[in-house]
Formats: sequence, structure tokens, C-alpha cells
Amino acid sequence: MNERRVRFTATARRHVDREQTWWLERRDYQGLFATEVESALKILAVLPGAGTPYVRANVPGLRRLYLDKLVAHLYYTCDDEEVVIRAFWGARREHGPNLR
Repeated sequence: MNERRVRFTATARRHVDREQTWWLERRDYQGLFATEVESALKILAVLPGAGTPYVRANVPGLRRLYLDKLVAHLYYTCDDEEVVIRAFWGARREHGPNLR
């Protein structure tokens, strides 16, 4: 099975940093944030089709994976060699991230 490289855009990195800071300041089980994100990245490296297509953004091939315990989505694109994480966005928001 081909494991893809996973990388973050600068925007996605900012999103994760912001959400992790918020989580660490306001939640018990502080290690849960990192554990959930790392688990999702491992899944996407092996099974990038695990997420669902997200057509509301004008980004060809954009998909998202729901992280149940964090109530958030990882938005990403992929090809045969890598998965590019483009956003980390709270699922309770009334709109998705602004991606180009």
C-alpha cells in the first residue's frame, strides 16, 4: 500500500495552531487534540479517499475529513504522492473556510 507524504499549507498550519491554542486553554484532556489530528493524518496518508468531496469551494479535488472528537474538518487535496492539508475548520461554523 502506497503511503503518501502529508504536508500543510501555511493557512492550514495557522488554523491548526490557532485551534490547538484554543483547545489547550479551554479543554480538559489536552492531549486529545494532538492525538486526533495525528490519527487523521495517518488515515489520510494511507486512505486519502476516506474523506468526502467538498464542492462548495473553488478548489478541484477538495475533500474533507470529519474529526468527531474535535468537531472539526480537515480540508485537503491529494494525488498519488502527497496529501495537502489546506484547512482545519470547526464543523459548527455556518460556512467552510475561504480557500483558493
